[in-house]
Amino acid sequence: MTYSSIQAGEMHQLGHGVQTAGKSLTECAAQLRAILDEVELTHPGAAAIGRIGQWLTDQAPDLYRRRDLAYEADKVDVDVFGNPLPGAVVPTGMTRIDEARIIPAAVRAEAARAAPLFTAAARGDAGALQKLAAFRARLSDPRFATALLEQLGPRTLLMIPAAMGTRVRKALDADDGSAATLRRQNRDVLAMLSQALATATDPARNAHLGRKFLGELKQQGRTELPAPDMGGLTNPGYWSLGQLLAAAPQQAYSEWFMKTVGQDMIRWDRDYLKQHRTRFLPKDTDVYNLPAPTDTHPFQGSDAIGAADPIAALLTVAGTSRDRAQALLGDRDLLKYLMSDRRPQWAMGDHGESLGAAMESAMKGTDETSKRLAVLATQFLADDVKPHVSFNDAGDVELTDPSDLDWLSGIRDNLGRILAEHTDDIVSSFYKNYGRAPDDELTGIVDGRPIAQFSPPDIDLVLLDVAADEKGYQALLFGQIAHMRGRIDEAIATHDNTFLQNVITNDSRALGHLLEGRKQALVSRGKEADATDATFRKMVEEGIGLVPVPFAGQVGKVGLEAASSLFEDFVKDGYAKAGDWLVEQAGHGGGRTAKGFRVAANDQKAAEQMLRQMLESSSVAHGYHDRGGLERQPFAEGSPPRVKAPDQMTRYEYDNFVGWLDRHSRVPDDFGSAQTKVKVGADEFTINIGGSGRKAGDGD
Repeated sequence: MTYSSIQAGEMHQLGHGVQTAGKSLTECAAQLRAILDEVELTHPGAAAIGRIGQWLTDQAPDLYRRRDLAYEADKVDVDVFGNPLPGAVVPTGMTRIDEARIIPAAVRAEAARAAPLFTAAARGDAGALQKLAAFRARLSDPRFATALLEQLGPRTLLMIPAAMGTRVRKALDADDGSAATLRRQNRDVLAMLSQALATATDPARNAHLGRKFLGELKQQGRTELPAPDMGGLTNPGYWSLGQLLAAAPQQAYSEWFMKTVGQDMIRWDRDYLKQHRTRFLPKDTDVYNLPAPTDTHPFQGSDAIGAADPIAALLTVAGTSRDRAQALLGDRDLLKYLMSDRRPQWAMGDHGESLGAAMESAMKGTDETSKRLAVLATQFLADDVKPHVSFNDAGDVELTDPSDLDWLSGIRDNLGRILAEHTDDIVSSFYKNYGRAPDDELTGIVDGRPIAQFSPPDIDLVLLDVAADEKGYQALLFGQIAHMRGRIDEAIATHDNTFLQNVITNDSRALGHLLEGRKQALVSRGKEADATDATFRKMVEEGIGLVPVPFAGQVGKVGLEAASSLFEDFVKDGYAKAGDWLVEQAGHGGGRTAKGFRVAANDQKAAEQMLRQMLESSSVAHGYHDRGGLERQPFAEGSPPRVKAPDQMTRYEYDNFVGWLDRHSRVPDDFGSAQTKVKVGADEFTINIGGSGRKAGDGD
């Protein structure tokens, strides 16, 4: 990078002086040529004066651009002519600017040739469409992309999708089969513009658009723009920007773009919906509306092509990275709007699938921002679920108007995976039983790591919604299984009975909350919980609790200090991933679980059996039992005799092993404690969502 220091005011005067001088010299050269022509003479001086005048004229824009960079650095707002707005204060002294942001004249000339081709292609010029192919590779060059967008300007940029929509409407009305081809061509052009916009709004690049351009883009985004040849039909500029984003959903936009333009799009959407109550997302059959310029399918469960919801398109782009998603969703009020007030709008589109993807990107990490946003999400969703909850005379949950909750059903699987990643914090929250944390205390620090301060009532109300979704529930369940499996194995590996009792108490209670949440989520929607959850019972039947956690075999061989770090790595990799690993391995123990489980009546029985499997397999793996009576036992092997791994036993060996372990280990007592805590968790769930019962925590 090359830097220089200038005074913005003096650079403005210099630019103005050079521009005036260039104009004067050019006019002088023209007058001299006219006089010489009258007397039929020529002189090289006239041409030289003309060249000097043209050179000065060409230099003025670069001087003005240096002035604009200084204004931008000092956050001085200016009008379209570059003059400071009334009331603006121009700092005295020198301002440091990056000379690398000055785009060469040759690049600007190239961009000036490309810009009209985009507008011509939008109008249907086939020749312009072909010529644009030559510029495709240039769109990742920040200098070219910036010059191109400056040449087009925000208004023209946003008029292009509207012009394309007009042509699609006419093709649909003609019913000549050309609309599909036209939309593919439009997608190519809009994807190119989207790439240019993403490149030119990345402040990490040497050349990029400044605050002035983005300010104008936001202003035009909130402006009703006319659709050409549509009888006065208009569309908001941000609708057009949404079509640009929808054409290239994987485009890497900057955090700066998300915080400036992206958040303003959401605020515009909120303001628009307050004024108009709701905005219809037109389908191709809505002949009096502007259709989507590209072949987007935003309507969940439908093959109908419709106009892309600009906010859904924005969230889809944001969801491609954690930084982008956090930059967009980091504002508390905007996140609440998206999750609560915008529900009717989501019901008209993708039911929040795009929002869920962005939330997952923003909230699934172990960093403080991820955890803060995850807590906020549970608060907002809990507030929406609570008014729907009531209880019948039998004490079962009833949901009034559950279809209203389904308006945002698209986030359930994402939120399940989000909360699965924060299983450790959720288990801790059930133990602490704190109330809802204020905004400045949503996270804390324990052992140098950020933790999420979830409220148990909020989590349980969220479970009542999320657990209705198969994928959402499965993610929560696998996360809880992995967490419990790792903690039990760690406690038994280190022969730390106090730690083991804490794990049994806290994780069993958390599992009780989850299982009761699943049951009530289904029953309150008129579904049969036992039949729906047969998959979980099948997993336990096949021995998921018998599978050792990764690295468990190394405990005792590498020392307890190293073993501790291994378990930390296990947790760090993510509970959901560990849960997937456990499920993949579960088939190894097929058919070898305790007798009679095959006909288990409900998930609580399945959970209890799984807990017993975990205790048994870890006790064997780490010798957490006495050695008495192993000789000649059918489940023992080697000399001196040792217990086989449970997942390697036959059914006959396993039945004998269970009886022996009851007499030679703590498994029966630990298992009894776990059973009690699962029931406690189920009771707490009912109380937390507003039901009656014994006081949460009784019998702890």
